Amino acid sequence: MIKRLIFDVDGTLITDVDFEDAIRRTLKRLNIYSNKKLSGFLYGIKTYEEEFDNYNIEDYTLHISNAINSKLPKEFLDVFFEELKNAVPMKNDKLIKTMRELSEIYELVLLTNYFSKSQLNRLNTMGIGQFFIECYGEKIIKPNIDAYLCACGKHNPNECVIIGDDIFLDIEQAQKVGLKTIFVNTKDIKNYDVDTIEVKKVEEINVNLINMFEEKRK
Repeated sequence: MIKRLIFDVDGTLITDVDFEDAIRRTLKRLNIYSNKKLSGFLYGIKTYEEEFDNYNIEDYTLHISNAINSKLPKEFLDVFFEELKNAVPMKNDKLIKTMRELSEIYELVLLTNYFSKSQLNRLNTMGIGQFFIECYGEKIIKPNIDAYLCACGKHNPNECVIIGDDIFLDIEQAQKVGLKTIFVNTKDIKNYDVDTIEVKKVEEINVNLINMFEEKRK
């Protein structure tokens, strides 16, 4: 019996968002903006997980500082998180309805490779943060196997479904530990070689879809 749904955030719950504006505003508020620093910041975000297997303030601040070739102040992340909380889609009525209905039947949690505070701030802006009882992925990130096991909480992996947009991080790795999977194919990826339920957007997920896992078990 499925008891817990584990959601990725960016590309899954939050789609079609450009982070450049939030980064630009952050750098301007810190009085260090330039196009070169903007590019360096984006590069730093992309490369952080190549060096680290968790998210912590000290490592992240130093990594971004090195990427932009400028020492960032202590308040850097507070400013960045404040700007990021609005880096979300604004029309979310259907998503709110979906999350509310799912939360009445299943435990909903997050597994996201970033700082929990920032991701929850953004989901609160969208009106869906209250539906999630826990956020994982800051202390240990995907694709580490322990990240998926932690996100299962007290449940067995086969009692949990992970929902995400990355074939490797959210589907293949999760299946290795026995998680059920739903691939949110927001990028319209073709010809992937993974046996998983597919949807185009999270709003398509409902109890009938989740029950398909029970039918497969019979």
